Amino acid sequence: MNRPLRVVIADDEPLALERLALAFRDIEGAEVVGAAANGLQALEMIAALRPDLAVLDIQMPGRTGLGVAAALPPEGRPEIVFLTAFDSHAVDAFDVEAADYVLKPLRLDRLRQAVVRARRRLQGAHRDAA
Repeated sequence: MNRPLRVVIADDEPLALERLALAFRDIEGAEVVGAAANGLQALEMIAALRPDLAVLDIQMPGRTGLGVAAALPPEGRPEIVFLTAFDSHAVDAFDVEAADYVLKPLRLDRLRQAVVRARRRLQGAHRDAA
């Protein structure tokens, strides 16, 4: 994948959203194309912007990150990485086929690892489609 990985981020905590956007500046080949403050905005942005990756907080007003992932149609669905302070939702995250599950507080090395995993899955999907 030569073009940058297009990313939508969503978190209802403004500081966490800002930190996540700043972290993506240090991840080569990834570009944040949208930032949502709740689950409904995240769904709208994903539909409108068609990102490659969505990084979603689990607990958000309007719709949870899990609810956002479950509502996305399978065709054109971005890879999903959950970013949350709660480890209790990990099994549910993989039920909606998340690429990764990252715990807060955010560590840049762990976010990079999640992006690499999502990118690998996207490349595998492109190979399967060819």
